[in-house]
Amino acid sequence: MLILVAGLILFLGVHSMQLVPGLRTRLKAGLGERPYKLIYTTLSLLGLALLIYGKIITHPPVTIWSPPEWSRHVAFLVVPLSLILLVSAYAPGHIRRIVRHPMLAGVALWSGAHFLANGELSAMLLFGGFFIWSSITFVSACFRETPPPVVKGWGGDLTAIVLGALLALIIINVHMYLFGVAIIG
Repeated sequence: MLILVAGLILFLGVHSMQLVPGLRTRLKAGLGERPYKLIYTTLSLLGLALLIYGKIITHPPVTIWSPPEWSRHVAFLVVPLSLILLVSAYAPGHIRRIVRHPMLAGVALWSGAHFLANGELSAMLLFGGFFIWSSITFVSACFRETPPPVVKGWGGDLTAIVLGALLALIIINVHMYLFGVAIIG
């Protein structure tokens, strides 16, 4: 469990630097652009590896509660929407303009849905940590930044919807193999 927590602290800590005004700018100025990116990427990947490994080795799981059946249905409906939001972060469109920070909103929906549908301590730490981080970062970013410019046309939105739906279909089919939990069945 300590490895999972260490991974969460490292991964989410590195991704929380924008919450401290001017920190990223000072680090880039002090280290240089390339060394900053190298350290940021290395720490992010190390944190991600630790949290994945930490989640894998937390067996047998400590069960805190038994989630109700409806929570799995909520996750089944919400996760595809979160994937559409994640893709829309890279596709300029109306979704990105309205949501402003669709990747953070998508992570909040994904992690919140998984938090509700899982009763294991390790899952609650993992998804709860991501939910709290993405919610705080989303609110902070909305106060800190101006909305993206108005986009003409619906190409970016259509791309986000189609690719998000395709990702959801792929995940439905591989979730059991990757995570040991069947989404359907």
